[in-house]
Formats: sequence, C-alpha cells, structure tokens
Amino acid sequence: MPHSIRQPPALPVMFLTEMWERFGFYIVQGLLVLYMTQYFGYSDNKSYSILGAFTALAYIAPIVGGYLADRLLGFVTTTIWGGFVLMAGYALLAIPSQGAFFYPGLATIVIGTGMFKPCISSLLGTQYNTDDPRRDAGFTIFYVGINSGAFLAGISSGYIKNAFGWHISFMLASIGLMIGLATFIYGLRYLKKTDARPALPRHYQFQLFLYCILAIIGIHFLLQVSSLADWVLPCFGIVLIVYLTMLTMQQNATYRKRMALLNLLIVSSIVFWMLYLQMFFSVNLFNDRLVSKDFLGIQLTTTVFYASESVFIIILGPCFAWLWHTLALHDKNPSLMSKFILGIFFAGIGFLILSFGAQFPTDNGMVHTGWVFLSYLMITIGELLLSPIGLSAVTMLAPTHLAGMMMGVWFVAIGFGGIFAGTIAKLSSVPDNVITIAEMLPIYQAAFLDYAGMAFFVAILLFFSQFLVKKFVSQ
Repeated sequence: MPHSIRQPPALPVMFLTEMWERFGFYIVQGLLVLYMTQYFGYSDNKSYSILGAFTALAYIAPIVGGYLADRLLGFVTTTIWGGFVLMAGYALLAIPSQGAFFYPGLATIVIGTGMFKPCISSLLGTQYNTDDPRRDAGFTIFYVGINSGAFLAGISSGYIKNAFGWHISFMLASIGLMIGLATFIYGLRYLKKTDARPALPRHYQFQLFLYCILAIIGIHFLLQVSSLADWVLPCFGIVLIVYLTMLTMQQNATYRKRMALLNLLIVSSIVFWMLYLQMFFSVNLFNDRLVSKDFLGIQLTTTVFYASESVFIIILGPCFAWLWHTLALHDKNPSLMSKFILGIFFAGIGFLILSFGAQFPTDNGMVHTGWVFLSYLMITIGELLLSPIGLSAVTMLAPTHLAGMMMGVWFVAIGFGGIFAGTIAKLSSVPDNVITIAEMLPIYQAAFLDYAGMAFFVAILLFFSQFLVKKFVSQ
C-alpha cells in the first residue's frame, strides 16, 4: 500500500476488538424487544420504554468511562475492565430464569459498555496526528469493523435462538467479548503510543469496584421503573448541555470555536440516532410481524434484516473511505456539517421507502423483503455520512485533555437518540385488540411517514443554519 494511505498498524487490532464487542452488544440489542414481547409477553409500549432506557443508559455511560480513562485509569486499563464487566453482563442474561437476572444483566452491560466503548475509539485517534489526511478513512475502516460484529450477530443470533433458545444466544455474546478482550490484550504491542498511567493503589481500585456495583444496582432500579428514567435522563441532558457550554467558554479562542462546532454536530446527531435505532425498536417488530421472511427461497429470521444494514456498511465503507481520502487530497472534502445534513436526509428517505412499501403488501398480506433492504440501504448511506465522521470529528476538534470525555459525550448523544427512539416508537405501538395484518399495516405506515417528516424538517433546518456556523468558525 502506498505510504500516503498506509494506515497505522494498530488499526487491525482496534478493528477486531471493536468487532467482537459489537458482536455481543448487537446480539442483545437485536433480540431484546423480541425477547420482551415474546418471552415475557410485555406490551409494545412497555418494551419500547425499557429498550429506550437501556439504549440510552448504555450510550450515556461512556461519558463516565471516558472521564475515568482521562483522569484515573487510562484508555487501556479502562478497556480491559469494561471487557470483563461486559462478559459478566451477558452471562447473567444467559442464566435461565423467570426474569430474576434480566434487569441485573442489562444494568451490568450498561456499566461495561460505559467503560469499554469510548476508549477504543479514543485509542485509535491517538494513532494519527491532528491534521493526518488518513484519519477519516481510518475511522471509516474502523466503522466497518463495528458493523462486521453487527453482521455476525444478526446473521447468527436469530437462527441460534430458534434452534437452542434465547439464553444460548446471550451466552454467545459473552463468548464474543472473551475473544475481543484477548485480541486487545495481545495487540497492545502494535500501538504507536498509549496513555499509560501509574497503577492505582489497591484501595482505590476496590473503591471503584464498589462504585460499579452501586451503579449496577441504581441502573437496575431505573430500568425496572422506566418511567422514572424518562424524567431522570432528560434532566441529565440539560445539566450536560450547561456543563458543555461552560467548558467550551473556558477554552482558548481556537478550541472554543472547535468545541462549539463539535457540540452542534453532537446535538444534531441525536435526530439521526433516534431514527436509526428504530431498526431495533418499531422496525424490528414490523419486520417480525408483517414482513415476509422468504427471500430467494431462503427462510430468514428477523435479526437477519438488521444484519443486512451491516452488509451494506461493509460493502460501502471502503468506498466512502477512499472517497474521503481522495477528496481530502484534492482539498474538496465536504464540511462536517454538510455530511451530517446529508446523513439525516438519507435516513428520512429510508423511512419514506418503508412507509411507501407498507401500502403495497403481497398477495398474502405481508410486506416484501425488498422494501426493507432498500430502506436499510438508504439508512446505511446516512450512517456512513454521519457516524464515522462524528468519531473522527471528536478526535480532531476536542482538546487533547478532553478527548476521552468528549468521545463519551458523542455516545451520550446516541443515548439520547435512544430515549427519543423509545418515545417515537410508540407511534407504531399495536393495541392489544389489533391482531390482523391488515389492521397493523396502516399503524406502521403512518408512523414511518412521521419519522421521514421529522428527518426532512431537521435536515432543512441544519442546511440553513450551517451558514451561520461557517461565519462563526471563520471569525
């Protein structure tokens, strides 16, 4: 590979580590709403509320993990701690019971994700110089690794669940984390530079362990009383916005502008994640209930549909990586804001396609699989325009001493997308007295049309606001 585009040797290590971590997480994410509605018999509304709270907490927790990495443990140690906690969380879900380990398992997964998730991306960012033209391409390749894990989860978990039961699928998630953690520890030798910290005294380590246990207990309670989470989490969001504003004003003139732009990108990304996560909320149940599973003579499972989105990422990811690198070399790379606007717009196109397809069922009343795959292709393009670029933007725009925390804030935005995803998913909730396909289709069709309208409205708003942003940053 030519020297100009050769990626750091640590990239394959980060790629594989993140792939196995996402493999475990997406097994749970992809099965959870189905598990609750089918295994526990929860209503759509209750399932959406629990899934929304879990998703929000799983992506909000990285801000704490990023803080621990920045100030106390370092990225490497925090990643290792998080990996062991995640293995334990998935193992708890795998214990057959009448729900006794359900909420503790989810709470443990939240804490493990909080420690693991921000550190891998931040470690990758340390392998590039600030103005390195390989950065966007490298993070896009890294993002392919994320989606390789999601693909493996989606393509396997549904069939394994059908053959061996729910709990074997969850145990598979724990095994995936074991492989990912072993890969990470082995690959530390390839990191160009790390953030080694002196080992914490044992009594401090014990205190941190106790805090993790207390946090698991608190999150267990929040998940059980998800209506409380609906109040607590937005309040946390308001406090976070105030804190980020104050933090931005404390920076020097250069970093103040960069942080202001980064904050705007993070807030606007919430809308995309609110829509994207419907693949695990309303669209997941739509696929399970109303979409034909027969595709080219192959009988699909519901989880295969979200795996298809990962296939599109894997195919298109290298193309986008090449595109950004080529445009950067010719000084024609679109602005960060332009990419975000297009990302949200394509998400709206995806839901417009789903809404349209729901109006044309096949002879047996089910929706053809092609509509779902086409919709997911549009959402994939939106994701590639926004998500890996957002990861890259954090490592590029945030001050070095705040890199871990701001990576955590990026994942917090996904968390707030989860909160709102659970809320808007209720537009598609099917009442108990609605049991026929013909009655359910209009409910989903109207909800998907509403989602598309939300995306287009925000994309247009951001399009006109970007001119003010450019003027501010150029001053």
